[in-house]
Amino acid sequence: MIEELKRPGQAPRRVKTSARIKTRMRALAASGLGCLAILGAVPAHGTDELMVMMTRPSAGKAVFGSVEISADILQDPQDAASDPVVAVDFFVDDRFVDRLSAPPWTTRHDVGERPVAHRFEVVATTKSGKTASAVLESRAVRVDLEIESALQQLYITVERRGERVEGLGRDDFRIFDDGEPQRTVTSEGGDVPMAALVLVDASDSMHGGRLKAATAGASAFVDGMHKLDQAQMLLFSDRILHQTPFTSFPEVLKAGLSGVEADGGTSLDDHLFIALERLESLQGRRVVILLSDGVDVSSLLRMEDVDRVARRSEALIYWIRPGGAAKEGRIYTAWRDDDQHRRELELLERMVERSGGRIVDVKSVQEAEPAFEKILAELRRQYVVGYYPNRDLGDGAWHKVEVKVNGDGLHVRAREGYVDR
Repeated sequence: MIEELKRPGQAPRRVKTSARIKTRMRALAASGLGCLAILGAVPAHGTDELMVMMTRPSAGKAVFGSVEISADILQDPQDAASDPVVAVDFFVDDRFVDRLSAPPWTTRHDVGERPVAHRFEVVATTKSGKTASAVLESRAVRVDLEIESALQQLYITVERRGERVEGLGRDDFRIFDDGEPQRTVTSEGGDVPMAALVLVDASDSMHGGRLKAATAGASAFVDGMHKLDQAQMLLFSDRILHQTPFTSFPEVLKAGLSGVEADGGTSLDDHLFIALERLESLQGRRVVILLSDGVDVSSLLRMEDVDRVARRSEALIYWIRPGGAAKEGRIYTAWRDDDQHRRELELLERMVERSGGRIVDVKSVQEAEPAFEKILAELRRQYVVGYYPNRDLGDGAWHKVEVKVNGDGLHVRAREGYVDR
């Protein structure tokens, strides 16, 4: 007789085992492999039995990083012919990680680098709905000195000839931190929830249909958000003209936009600083989307001040730039001469590139809507790769990050570094 290992809250029960299965169990036990448990409904015919034995990882040992999880399904040949196993589900720490429909019953999962215990479970299901499972626990590692290393997450866009490249896996990415190769511990592709701050220039230069076109583009962006996304809308000139709370509801984000009138000068530096500061307290992927020609005429802050905040931030910065890079004529204001304005624009361009975002040039504000949609489509298809830096100095210095991807003709955009805080 073998006592079942039920899920928490279920009472154990005993079932009979056949001589053939007992012999197989003894052989596996003698080899030192895994753990075994039986679950399932009362057999419909005779003494049908189904058992699962986990052979990897080894019970009672510590595990780190990518772990192989393997199981051996024990079933009489006659039973297997009439009621075969059609699915084997794998769980790690009570979270589903994979499903297989055919042997070998082996998968891999990254458990990270923390010295903690992990719970592995394998559940086999037959065609008729009978189930059997096995549970195995790894042990934690006790350390006298724990060195905290902050997980660095990179949001990566990969393109070939302007088209996004999909289907890459973790092994396709190589990460270098200050020139040293790093071991990636998390990787996923596709849509990841985001917190976006949409920053729209509503100064005097946006009079007439320009502001209406800009807000139509911003509205299209929030209409395309998913349920787990959140955003804040902020329209500015030399002051905040309109703002919303951070929310997931497009109707709240779009409310009141039609009543805003363009007015005042442009304090771009001040409000970009505010946007980055507001995103700092939020979790996950953070994004600033700025619509402006980039010419600041009234900020108290300088772009160098904003740049210091941007270096500490993990936010992606996207800049929708009406009129493109070239500014005709010379730019003079009470605050800056032409050379200083040119320097401000160059710093903003560099800040956007270093964040892993991009500049989207449009001929006029009337093209704002497709520009916003283009940015949203890119965000939906980014890769997310995480790693713990080999060296955690906590020195407050800038650390350069480089991402390389296997393949020819690929263009990669990602955050270029971080401040080790």
